[in-house]
Amino acid sequence: MALLLSRRAAIARALAQAGERGVSGETLAHELGVSRVAIGKHVTALRALGYEIESLPRVGYRLLGAPDACIPEEVGPLLADPLWVACEGADALGSTNDEAKRLARAGVPEGTAVVAARQRAGRGRFGRVWESPPGGAYVSCVLRPPLAPVALGGLSLALAVGTARALDSLGAEAGLKWPNDLEVAGRKLGGILLEMTAEADRTEWVVAGCGVNVVGAPGADFAAVREQVPDVRVPVVAAALLDGIAAAYREFLGAGFPGGLAAAYRARDVLTGRDVIVRDATGALVAAGVAERVADDGSLVVAGQDGTRSVAAGEVTLRSAAR
Repeated sequence: MALLLSRRAAIARALAQAGERGVSGETLAHELGVSRVAIGKHVTALRALGYEIESLPRVGYRLLGAPDACIPEEVGPLLADPLWVACEGADALGSTNDEAKRLARAGVPEGTAVVAARQRAGRGRFGRVWESPPGGAYVSCVLRPPLAPVALGGLSLALAVGTARALDSLGAEAGLKWPNDLEVAGRKLGGILLEMTAEADRTEWVVAGCGVNVVGAPGADFAAVREQVPDVRVPVVAAALLDGIAAAYREFLGAGFPGGLAAAYRARDVLTGRDVIVRDATGALVAAGVAERVADDGSLVVAGQDGTRSVAAGEVTLRSAAR
């Protein structure tokens, strides 16, 4: 199934492709099968999103500038992986994951992406608030893996590998902090959040969300992609993240997490050999000691004074930072 762009996104793409020569409202109306009045309304909406579009006699519309923002009109036309069938979203959402879950429950097909330039109620793991100011790439997607829930172990780590590879393709290098954080030089760059609905032997849907700080701000605690790639645009990062997730998802369906994905994760792991503390969602201590490796099942192997333990889930802090 090919990616279906919204009419607004299709108009934005047509304007970008027309360049300096511009394109008439009549041509757009004919190509999209709508009236010229409808084209005018979409152009007005695009201007409200930050597009600079001029109207010229005998020329029509000409694009002067596009917003550097994670909105479907900009991200959708950049998606290249065949998994994607639709790109939904808005300039601002409560949460891209919440919107993707709503769409998943409504029965949208696998490969539906949701993007936003900012989130009013972004979430991280364990329900923590995720700050989502403008200048980030906030993306989620609906997946429908033909697997039982028990076979999905390591999926979040696999998709983290996909996002790290995507950043590599743009010239930004990111390490992986178990279980789902992207880091640069010890500073968090972004993270992955998976939510799902399943029965005992069947997965109904998985929503995978990723938020990455692209632009950054003076004094910000988070690392930013533009610290490594100054000229990269936010929608380019968002599309790369989604395409990276799609490629890693396909690899996971073919071979699971063990093997190539596990090795790729370990090659980027920033915790191996470091003294760590792992706590659960309530804050209770799960393990403390030296992180030895990420196992093929996706667990973190920690060697402590009471022996070696494999941790399936938890929140990791460096012991030096926790003191």
